[in-house]
Amino acid sequence: MDPAETFCLHSFYCSSCAQRIIIAAHLKSIPLTFSYVNLSTQEQHDLEYTQSLNPSHSVPTLVITDETKGIRVVIRQSVSILEYFEERFPDRYPLLPPIGAEAEKRALIRDFTNIITSDVQPPTNSRIAKRVKAIRDRLEDQVDFAKACFTDGFKAYEALLQTHGGDGGFTVGDAVTMADVCLVPAIDQATIYKMDMGFAPRVMEIYTNLKTLPAFQAADWRAQGDTPEKFRV
Repeated sequence: MDPAETFCLHSFYCSSCAQRIIIAAHLKSIPLTFSYVNLSTQEQHDLEYTQSLNPSHSVPTLVITDETKGIRVVIRQSVSILEYFEERFPDRYPLLPPIGAEAEKRALIRDFTNIITSDVQPPTNSRIAKRVKAIRDRLEDQVDFAKACFTDGFKAYEALLQTHGGDGGFTVGDAVTMADVCLVPAIDQATIYKMDMGFAPRVMEIYTNLKTLPAFQAADWRAQGDTPEKFRV
């Protein structure tokens, strides 16, 4: 890595998508700097942000800059950032097996990953969940909708673990993979909704193990630079 190269993550303390990037960066020893986007005050809709960085009005956004080479790259979706890290730094704590070596295992990890990134996270995202609330102006509708989506997704994850998961404290194999990087932030989000996760004991066993690891602790939403004092740990 060129010392002149910087990786600036535009994030928000309780964004599960941003949390994925922080975990992966710690595992791969990629130094991040931060520019915080306050979703509570709608900063993601500021024209400067949407026009120059992220037209999706969302976080995370990763800006990679190398001033000596005149290079500036912007990546605007969390899975794209994870894949960029994996392709750019494949030997730094690989989150997927090598291409061609274990194609079936790579596909399995992506199955688990996509349960979270396609089935769980998008509908439970506050932007979507709040639209459910707005239909009848009932917070209960938002909460019930989010809990139903969490339940469906984690039940699927649990079922796949029972037939294809690892034996230890990880989703696949005996080390952290991209699936684990995405799983923990999703469960953290579910706890905000006070989910009872008793229906997914294997999922919670893995979650408990992963939360003991430094990379996952560093990415905890309650310990970010922009975490409000009342939530900090």
